Amino acid sequence: MKNKLDFLPIIVILFGVVSVCVGENVKKSIDDNRDDTGDINDEAKDESLDIPVENDANLTCTRRQNSQLHEIKTATYKQFPFMAMIMSQQNDYLCSGVVVSNGLILTTAKCTAMPVSYVLLNATKDKLDDTTTMLHVIKSEKFPTFRGVESIKDIGVIYTEKHNSTICSKIRLSNFTNIRNIMDLEAVGYGLNTDIGAPKQMQYIGMELRSPMEGGEILKAYFDCIDTKVPTCFRDTGSAVVYDNELIGIVSQGQEECTKEMTSTYAINKKMADIVPTFTFKAWLDERIRKNEETLTEESLSTYPHTPVVAKRRMLEQISPGSANQLESPHNIFIVFYPVLVFSTFVLV
Repeated sequence: MKNKLDFLPIIVILFGVVSVCVGENVKKSIDDNRDDTGDINDEAKDESLDIPVENDANLTCTRRQNSQLHEIKTATYKQFPFMAMIMSQQNDYLCSGVVVSNGLILTTAKCTAMPVSYVLLNATKDKLDDTTTMLHVIKSEKFPTFRGVESIKDIGVIYTEKHNSTICSKIRLSNFTNIRNIMDLEAVGYGLNTDIGAPKQMQYIGMELRSPMEGGEILKAYFDCIDTKVPTCFRDTGSAVVYDNELIGIVSQGQEECTKEMTSTYAINKKMADIVPTFTFKAWLDERIRKNEETLTEESLSTYPHTPVVAKRRMLEQISPGSANQLESPHNIFIVFYPVLVFSTFVLV
């Protein structure tokens, strides 16, 4: 018994040393995770921390490499030749539309319920001028399941007069069904950040999808972690949502409240738009396109990103007045191609 008690002081000393060491290690681990102000370091909690949830302010931005996000920009003439402005009889702008066939405009069902009178093609502003084409509306049609403001598939089409195939281009409908592979996209509309009553102009913005759910019927587009110089909001509906030069959806609802300034330093997670993805209504729309094109007597429209012939002619005219007609002259065509013909003959001989 006495021999066992002799080891008791040694055991007590060893226990004390172990306790001190553990305490120091725990303190050091906590201190390592604090910054100079004494707050816990977020990077230590999760090195792969993504952009925080919406409405969290003053949190550091993280940004994917090769992100295609960009602030609202003003579009130029011919940049998006598939866009249409849908106007009222009072010449007021109502909403955006997308040319999917000659005389067939895709937009929202809510837009078709408005007092629609005509559409403008080739328009960068909400006024009729020498560069735009006005087409009267014949009729409209809503997606079959649309029952009102609470309906998810807020989709409709407007039928207009047929027009010359050189006026505009149509856009191809995307076949994407798994949008998990799509992170960045562009939306094109009129007056995205313009106050009510102010003149509308064509604008576009680069946005990102957040955690898209496969098979989801509504996509959510966000904008964040980028330096901006213009107010950022999305005051438009019926806008085209484009990925890889194809229509991937239609904006059914935007955001009225503008953020006047953003920064690439802190995340504010601004939701920009609700989007109805193309795959949820493509079969219905394809059928309407097919029936519409069966009645066409005009040549089919060019498909974006190809531009209509009229755009090419105007581009030549801007470079050199009269150059378009000169190029199309049979005499000048012969002059251009004669050397090629001679060279080809020489090679063959």
